[in-house]
Amino acid sequence: MPDRYRRDPYDDPAPRPADRSPPLPPWLVRKVLGTNEQIVWVRAPRWSPSLERYVTHPLTILGAAGVAALLVLGGCLLTPAWDGMPLAGLLAGGGVVVGALIVVGLANGYFTRLVVTNFRVVILQGYEVCRSWNVDQLPRSLVRYRREESGEESRAVDLDAMKTMFGGAASDGFMDPKTILAFGKELKRLKDREDGRP
Repeated sequence: MPDRYRRDPYDDPAPRPADRSPPLPPWLVRKVLGTNEQIVWVRAPRWSPSLERYVTHPLTILGAAGVAALLVLGGCLLTPAWDGMPLAGLLAGGGVVVGALIVVGLANGYFTRLVVTNFRVVILQGYEVCRSWNVDQLPRSLVRYRREESGEESRAVDLDAMKTMFGGAASDGFMDPKTILAFGKELKRLKDREDGRP
């Protein structure tokens, strides 16, 4: 019977450092990491500008609504009555809000990241956590067992199995959003099949 407690470098008590992973911005690290959690692996888009924090934040839309309100208010102040108000103020205000919605939506779609910690797998879209699986929610094929020095059994994400699922797509540290989202669907499909759900 094969030993389910394999000995290899991954079985050391401390997780391996992230290998060739693009850095996770500090503002996302604070949002994602829990107590005693460490980042093991990250896959992200190639371009990651510093303004990402602002173009993916939902409050950007609220700021755009404020600018739109100022444009409409400015149009009201320039004309004595509503019927004489220039249509340009209303159109500009509406354009600012619609433009902000489009920018935030596209930015969140582009800035999709896969983050693997020692306890879970997380898919981030911009500022928000899109999906998260702890070790208990992952398929058994993606969980590695190890025995601590105290003799207690612990589990961790099997990073090698995850890399195998991606093939060569994850070798350079960068990954496109479609691949990351497809991986999330595949995880759900594997877990449903394992649990006997159709």
